[in-house]
Amino acid sequence: MGSRDRKQVSEMVYCYFRLGHSLKNISKEERIIAGLFLCNHEREQILEHLRPEWHAQIEKPIENKLEIIRSVFPSFDATEIFPWKNLLSAGIDHRAYCVSFLIKPRLFIRIRPGQEKSIKVKLEKHNLEFLDADPDSILPFKTYSFAGGTKLDDAFLMNREAVIQDLSSQSTALIMKPDDNLEKEAWDCCAGSGGKSILLADLFPGCRLTVSDIRESILKNLSVRFKEAGMETSRLFKADLTDQNDLPRQRYNFIVADLPCTGSGTWSRNPEALYFFNPDSISGYRQRQEKILSNITSKLNNGGTLIYITCSVFSNENEKVSSFATSAGVLKLEKQEMISGYGKAADSMFVSRFVKVR
Repeated sequence: MGSRDRKQVSEMVYCYFRLGHSLKNISKEERIIAGLFLCNHEREQILEHLRPEWHAQIEKPIENKLEIIRSVFPSFDATEIFPWKNLLSAGIDHRAYCVSFLIKPRLFIRIRPGQEKSIKVKLEKHNLEFLDADPDSILPFKTYSFAGGTKLDDAFLMNREAVIQDLSSQSTALIMKPDDNLEKEAWDCCAGSGGKSILLADLFPGCRLTVSDIRESILKNLSVRFKEAGMETSRLFKADLTDQNDLPRQRYNFIVADLPCTGSGTWSRNPEALYFFNPDSISGYRQRQEKILSNITSKLNNGGTLIYITCSVFSNENEKVSSFATSAGVLKLEKQEMISGYGKAADSMFVSRFVKVR
């Protein structure tokens, strides 16, 4: 296939999966067409050819389009897209969350300190369409959003001037926000792509940062990314944090634990995960999260801060794990929040902040 055909097939497949667990009683062909109609708001060639009467209404608001689908398929129920309402964390609007899967997520960047003016000039020079993702200036830095798939590689120095980071991930800064003590020993214990490590470096100027992950390949990528960002770390090491033998000897004043989870808060970016998800897997993630929290708490100084993060919308990975963390009386919960990104074409994340009391 040529690039245009590959893009079209990819679009059809993704729209099929965006319908989640709804409309499973119709043919695959009908489901693809319904997905193309619901998930697009501009001209769509396949839809225009096969369902011109739908295509003529493609720019209508999503609620109107849901009614059109329901008129053709009376069994359609938007709340079946994500059918596990009883498993959701508190504060999540189930129906709004379901409908959000029909909205394509946006690409977000966080501007690094001192780069605000130059980045805007560069984006405008490259004729890139972008929106201010934080118009109320709630976050401690500037953030912009772009249509999904926008190419930014040549627009600015990636990682040095700005980092690609989802809006909800950026918003964890409001709970991680530093106090007056800038000299900290911080540990990002499950670093992944490293976005929160760079966020820590920007929030805590002068902090001594240690970074770990269970995957060797991730650590190699992090080494390159941190160099691009102009960051120094005191140590990068591989660790399986369910194994106490892999824990560092050092203790820290500040630990960020963005732990492995179902990833359910990011499924609008990979909707096939929604389609094939088995809720029985949640318990395994929860056990692993609780094991890791128990282990890493021993490496936190008294009076130190632990930040627990998941990109999950399930209470078993969020509030219930947070409750477990305080059950031994070692950690005290200071704040927890479900960051609902589904109304902003962003991911959803859960964050808890603890202080070690003994």
